[in-house]
Amino acid sequence: MTKQTTQIAAPPDSTSSDVVTISLVLSSDHSVDSSSSSSPSLHPSAVFGTNNNTNRTGTTQHSDNSPSATTIADSSDSPVLLPSVEYDVFLSFRGPDTRYQITDILFRALVRLKIHTFKDDDELRTGEEIWPSLVNSIGHSKIYVPIFSKSYAHSRWCLKELAEIVENLKGDDKRRIILPIFYMVDPRDVRHQTGPFENAFREHAKQNFDPETIQKWKAALATVAELKGWHVKDNGEQGKYADLVTDSIWSHLRRSYYTVETGELVAIDGHVEEVVKRLSLESKDATMVGLHGIGGIGKTTLAKAVYNKILPRFDRCSFVGNIRQIQQQNDGILKIQEKIIEDAMRKKESVDDVSKGRRIIADKVSRFKILIVLDDIDEKFRFDEILGNPRRFVSGSRFIVTSRNYKLLSTLSEHRCKLYEVQALSPTHSLQLFSKHAFKKNSPQPGYDILSNNIVSTTGGLPLTLEVVGSLLYLEEKSIWEAKLKQLRGVPEKDVIERLKISYDALEYEAKEIFLDIACLYIGEEKELPCYMWSDCKFDPTININLLIQRSMVKIGDDSRFQMHDQLRDMGREIVRRESIEYPWTRSRIWTEETAQELLHENKGTEQVKAIEVTLPGRERSLELTSECFVNLSRLRYFNASAQRIKLSGDFNNLLPNLKWLRMKFLEEDDDPLINLHMKNLVILDLGASNDWGGWTHLKTANKLKILNLSSCWKMSKLPELPQSGSLEVLDLSSFNTLNRSLDISKLRNLLVLRLDLACIKKIVGGTIGRVMKGLRELKVSSCKCENLGKVLADVGELQYLQILGAVASSIGELQYFPTTSLKELATSCPITNLSALLELEKLEFISCKFGFEIPPAASATTFPRLRTLSLQDMRIDLVVTLRGLECLEELVYLDLGNVQPLVERLPSLPKLGKLQKLKIRDMPNLREIEGIANLESLKSLKVRGCTSLGKLPYLGQLSQLREVDVRGCTNLTAHLSDLISNLPGGVRIYH
Repeated sequence: MTKQTTQIAAPPDSTSSDVVTISLVLSSDHSVDSSSSSSPSLHPSAVFGTNNNTNRTGTTQHSDNSPSATTIADSSDSPVLLPSVEYDVFLSFRGPDTRYQITDILFRALVRLKIHTFKDDDELRTGEEIWPSLVNSIGHSKIYVPIFSKSYAHSRWCLKELAEIVENLKGDDKRRIILPIFYMVDPRDVRHQTGPFENAFREHAKQNFDPETIQKWKAALATVAELKGWHVKDNGEQGKYADLVTDSIWSHLRRSYYTVETGELVAIDGHVEEVVKRLSLESKDATMVGLHGIGGIGKTTLAKAVYNKILPRFDRCSFVGNIRQIQQQNDGILKIQEKIIEDAMRKKESVDDVSKGRRIIADKVSRFKILIVLDDIDEKFRFDEILGNPRRFVSGSRFIVTSRNYKLLSTLSEHRCKLYEVQALSPTHSLQLFSKHAFKKNSPQPGYDILSNNIVSTTGGLPLTLEVVGSLLYLEEKSIWEAKLKQLRGVPEKDVIERLKISYDALEYEAKEIFLDIACLYIGEEKELPCYMWSDCKFDPTININLLIQRSMVKIGDDSRFQMHDQLRDMGREIVRRESIEYPWTRSRIWTEETAQELLHENKGTEQVKAIEVTLPGRERSLELTSECFVNLSRLRYFNASAQRIKLSGDFNNLLPNLKWLRMKFLEEDDDPLINLHMKNLVILDLGASNDWGGWTHLKTANKLKILNLSSCWKMSKLPELPQSGSLEVLDLSSFNTLNRSLDISKLRNLLVLRLDLACIKKIVGGTIGRVMKGLRELKVSSCKCENLGKVLADVGELQYLQILGAVASSIGELQYFPTTSLKELATSCPITNLSALLELEKLEFISCKFGFEIPPAASATTFPRLRTLSLQDMRIDLVVTLRGLECLEELVYLDLGNVQPLVERLPSLPKLGKLQKLKIRDMPNLREIEGIANLESLKSLKVRGCTSLGKLPYLGQLSQLREVDVRGCTNLTAHLSDLISNLPGGVRIYH
């Protein structure tokens, strides 16, 4: 069996860059020439050059006009949401009739579009043992294309397949579809089993097939023949009809592969078509379209939808979102250039100045037919400065630019930028979107129709406003609805901020404070850290963050970091700006460079200021501040100057009494030391990468301190005296260096997290870890240098709440046993005597283990039912036994094998790791063969580095999820790079 595939890149969503895969698998003795598998992605209309006057409705050219009444979903007119399965298309055909006719033409068209197709040939089967695999392939397909020909019914295999297909489409599953082709046969003969089909069933009757089976076959033929399809009456029309079928298939698949991550896509198709028209895709010129409209109108969503629709026509594509926000960062323009270069070249390339980035784009990126989306630009964006002249891009490239500023897009007219204004939703579609959030369905509940319509009429048809207001009213009483309607009616029609602010005004004080903090300071911040501060402020963060999420005002990403729509962010910042338009340094939150500098250096602090974030212009990285800078900041609870090094000095007596979170990198002190720093209310002290400072003497008075971060403090002369209250929950001393001092843990009875990895300390005194820190959740001591580390960790097995343990290459000696009840992540160099008891383990890393390691094959599936990550590095191992055990780790997502001894030439097959997404193999110079990769259907990343004897990889074209392949240091592989590329799906980033 030969298998071929490629893939088409798809756009990112709001937080990440996903890839949609449309691929092909050939299951027969035929191979497809290499030119097909490597050709660029084409739209169906480009495959055979269809005449524009051809009927493209996808209807059967029946010789009669019988209706298409059937119990099976007929979706040739309106594409449906297709299931996520193994094959996109299943072709069922009679080999002698069509193998070198319509089937071959259609198959090659699907190859060009990289559509994952099961090409079944009835003549290639021998024996009944193949039937279960065919049933499986049918069950794992989305679209079925039976090609009826004169001898189709003579094949019992074809009839069995057709009956199985019909059986699969019974019931309520409307997601699979059948698209029949009638090749040189009358559809009525298929429907009524007359003509050649009648003769075929006479033969089957003579072969003693039971009547029930024959009736089932006839019913399947009758059912499918009622569906809309294509009637090919002349061999000269095969190309035309193959084009029509391909176009219909692509239409269904394209819709099923939309990657805009939203369930609220309402009435967007018309907008998409209008933008596509303006892009003039048939033109050879490099065309640009600018989408403009007020914030929250749906410009980004429309840009993504257009991107998804047309991306198969391009060799490369790049979606750069949130440009307005990115440009506010240091080196923001460089980050934009790096993103475009990486997307086009499929490898990272560092850019250290704008001219270099523009030169790389001109020399390397512009040679591709590329689709680039630049989302949310503002006046600071200079197209020519960042990308160069768009006319220098290869013929057929396209650019989509979005902005709130119509005049800004008008300045791009020299680049033939065609403008499109994104309009508000119609009343009908507005009501639908509003209902999705207010009622969790597409229409209002009985009794709420008039009220809902009245509220919708005040929103101006803005999707974001509809979402936020709808979420606000979910499960509320009618009296609340009526009150909010009155408020909305009092807002000017074009004032989006005021409409959104109604949801903000409905919040209690505590939720408002959290919302404004996130909008101004904590977008992209891990949720856990500010929650410590908010808890001490009595803001009840757990309840109020959930409330903000329910009201669509805040989101939490998969990485547990805060996210917020830019319009809501702007609303929050506008609320703060309005606190004092004339005197910005008196606002509650200071986050802009100019205002923070003015407040501190001109001593303009006031009691209204609650939070300050200091950044410095350009590449300036040091800041000197004295105690006078902080006068009158009596309500300041958050100060962040971690983006640069700080020299802080002076007497802080009676200053900053309510400071709860201090984030700094201190420089060495001079002759004017820091004294009397108030720490009684401090909850978080983050001094990562700092040097010595005078504040240590005050740390013992920080009785509320929950988090102390002293990581990467290499120049500390001593360890600070920790708070005596025992309040500390997180202590991070990773990479802390003070060899002549000891760490006293006797007061750390409430500690939840202790990080000592790469730390250098003399001793740990005050007891053992297991006896003192009974509630510890996370312990990291990898590569820690400490005289008595092994002794204080001897009872670590008694930590019944421990979830994360890192103990690699440290001086701990051999641990007798590890915690068994709760441990989820373990990294160690020690042998594990109770390995089979670690039932909760999700991540396991063995690094530099001289004792070896083995997973018993028979027990591994039950021993590690939750294991998702396994890393074996720089160690001796019984490799064959281990990998046989690994096959049973069905939940494994990441596998890392590095410098594993003894040197081996062949890795055994790993076909059972169906969920494996990342495979990394490095520094195994004798390795010549890796079996089983071709069966890892979920694989996204393959890194094989430093394997100098590895001559080839198996064909991986069918791995539709594969995103990157890294073969750096594999000299035999990189010497035949073209062969490697031909064995990979299209769109894969290759590092060599």
